[in-house]
Amino acid sequence: MFRGVTPEVLSRTAVPGAPWKIAIATRVVYQPGARVRKHYHTSQVVFYILEGAMVVQDEGKEPVTLKPGDSLLIKPGTVHAHWNASSSAKLVFTEFILVDEGQRSVVFMEQ
Repeated sequence: MFRGVTPEVLSRTAVPGAPWKIAIATRVVYQPGARVRKHYHTSQVVFYILEGAMVVQDEGKEPVTLKPGDSLLIKPGTVHAHWNASSSAKLVFTEFILVDEGQRSVVFMEQ
C-alpha cells in the first residue's frame, strides 16, 4: 500500500438483508509522519481513532484533526487525504467500510 501504513482486515462479511453489500472492518496503523495521497471512496467509510491523531483534509476545505474516541464519516466521492499528525508517535484507527460486492473501495487521484 503506502510506506509506513499497515492495514489488517479484522472482518469481511456479507450484510444480512442487503444483497450484494460487504461490510469490512480494518485496523490500520500509520507510523510517525505516514500519509496517504488524495483519493476518494466508492462507498461509505467511517474512521474511529484508537490511538494518536489523524489529520483529514477534504479537497477545498480546512484540515480536521481527529483524536482517540473521535469518528468521521467519509461520503462516497469525497476527495480527501489523511495522515498521521505526529512525527514521533504512531496513529491507530479502525476503518468501517460498506461496499458493493466486487467493487473497489478506494480510487487514488493522479499526482
